[in-house]
Amino acid sequence: MPMLNETEYAEVAELYRSATLAAKEFRQREAASLQETPLHELLRPVRLRYEELTGMPECHENAVRHHRISLYGPPCKRCGKPLRTPKAKLCGNCMLPVDLVAHL
Repeated sequence: MPMLNETEYAEVAELYRSATLAAKEFRQREAASLQETPLHELLRPVRLRYEELTGMPECHENAVRHHRISLYGPPCKRCGKPLRTPKAKLCGNCMLPVDLVAHL
């Protein structure tokens, strides 16, 4: 799944915040329940911008919020998957200890 750098993430996060405010305003104005609120349409700008930035169509707007490079560590030297956090001591995919990475 394509990841966003900090500049890209800030842009998408602002679109997400704007959509959230629009949903709150809609609910107040229409006295609508959450189920009656057109969240999919209100969050459309988030999905479209993510697609423009990454080429990945129709990614769920909540998933987009987890595709931020800074949340993860560098790629594992053995399997290539990103470490689960920048401070990870072990690859969550192949279980290689990070301190062994220098020896590979």
